[in-house]
Amino acid sequence: MDEHLGQRAPDAPAVELIVVRADNPGPMTLTGTNSHVLRDDDQVWVVDPGPKDPEHLAELLLTCGDARPEGVLVTHRHADHAAGAATLARQLTARSGREVPLWAADQSAVPGSRPLPATLIGDNGTVGHVIHLPGHTSDSVGLLVEGGRMLTGDTLLGGSSTVIVPDHGGSLTEYLQSLAILHALAEDGRISAFFPGHGPSVDSPLEVLAVLEETIAHRRQRIDQVRRARTAGVLTLDRLLRVVYGPDLPEQLQDAARWNLRATLDHLARER
Repeated sequence: MDEHLGQRAPDAPAVELIVVRADNPGPMTLTGTNSHVLRDDDQVWVVDPGPKDPEHLAELLLTCGDARPEGVLVTHRHADHAAGAATLARQLTARSGREVPLWAADQSAVPGSRPLPATLIGDNGTVGHVIHLPGHTSDSVGLLVEGGRMLTGDTLLGGSSTVIVPDHGGSLTEYLQSLAILHALAEDGRISAFFPGHGPSVDSPLEVLAVLEETIAHRRQRIDQVRRARTAGVLTLDRLLRVVYGPDLPEQLQDAARWNLRATLDHLARER
């Protein structure tokens, strides 16, 4: 095998990264789901096509233009990222006359998907590396795009904290490990910007590090809060919700808070 396979040609143009936001704002999706189109000369990939919204899918097709579609990738199973993926892959296949694969980490959670490749490779070489980042869900991944740009899915959000979903294999223990991986990559300069599944991107290396450190510190503080509450005799989930999040938590955020508390209790149980 050619040892240079996958290496990016020195004179190759940078991979263009285009954000197309779905019109699905809400407490869990912030301003909407960020779909990402990667264009490398006349080749194109789509990451997280988002909800099954005809207008959004039409905008993604328009953004892909007449470039040759190479694949559709989802960062995890949730419908606000993956529901439109199979439809978009079929549309791109029909338009291009060549089969466009749909990739996901868990084929049982994303119908019609294939196992993820380790690397996206185009005619100019490496476009991006898939990095497994379990925590939000068991099947969460990120994509480190050429040039140090990290597509984080829901592992890291812009301007908000993500939820750990135990019912979908989410684990706070694994989430902290995934954050540590991202921090190490940012610290040694391999990540210089991140593009989240929801919220604005961060394009300063120092700010990327700051966001990661704040996120890790926030999770550690929440773990300590729950540990102290349990030691003080607060044992039920409803009481923990009031003690940790306060009595005025909006109703639309209470389910997410309960998921985070369940994940924190599971984490504390593993520490014993």
